Amino acid sequence: MEIIDQTGGVTEVRVHQLVKSLGGDVLFDGEVWHVYTIANGLIERMELKDSGSGPDPTPSAAFSRH
Repeated sequence: MEIIDQTGGVTEVRVHQLVKSLGGDVLFDGEVWHVYTIANGLIERMELKDSGSGPDPTPSAAFSRH
């Protein structure tokens, strides 16, 4: 896990994420970034990004549909 505090109340957290279908099939097993926007001490927004993209804003492949 890696945590990066950005400006403007944004915190990026690199985590290992395992996503499975309801049937138990592994859809994604890897690292992604959780990007939290904090306002007034509360999480206002959470976004997902690919780990390979680093802290640049790109959608997470974990939830893309093919």
